[in-house]
Amino acid sequence: MDVDARKIGRGEPLLYLVFALSLLAALSHLWAAAEHMKEWWGYGAFFLASAVAQGAYASGLMRWPRRSLFLAGIGGNLVILALYVLTRTVGIPVFGPHAGEIEGVGFADLCATASEVGIVLALGALMMRGFSRERKLQVAVVLAAAALLVGHLIHLLADGAAMGHGS
Repeated sequence: MDVDARKIGRGEPLLYLVFALSLLAALSHLWAAAEHMKEWWGYGAFFLASAVAQGAYASGLMRWPRRSLFLAGIGGNLVILALYVLTRTVGIPVFGPHAGEIEGVGFADLCATASEVGIVLALGALMMRGFSRERKLQVAVVLAAAALLVGHLIHLLADGAAMGHGS
């Protein structure tokens, strides 16, 4: 069931919040792209692609507020969050000159990560429109648990992983 565009339009505060958070994440990724490009073009290209995707998503969502775009935003941001946690706990995946090294945590990282968590939560709230009360409670519990887990991981990373490679 697609969200009715007449119910979620340009005046929807949660859409504006997702728009702003997505632009903040895009700017954070763009800022990090230059630094990572100096390390290896592959790292820089990943951050540049992430910045472009976040920016395009923000504008597309404002134009076409649909459930399919909400799901795409939730999925895409969860993938980026998973990569963030992976590179700060296990190490950078198998590609590039710093493969296997644990990445440090920087201010831009925390801005982008907090933005992406906010995007997932706001889109989850938009997805729940039209759900029964019982279904809304189930989704809210899952989203709250995910938010607490990600928040805890960010806290642990901010405290202990700053000694890793770059930010």
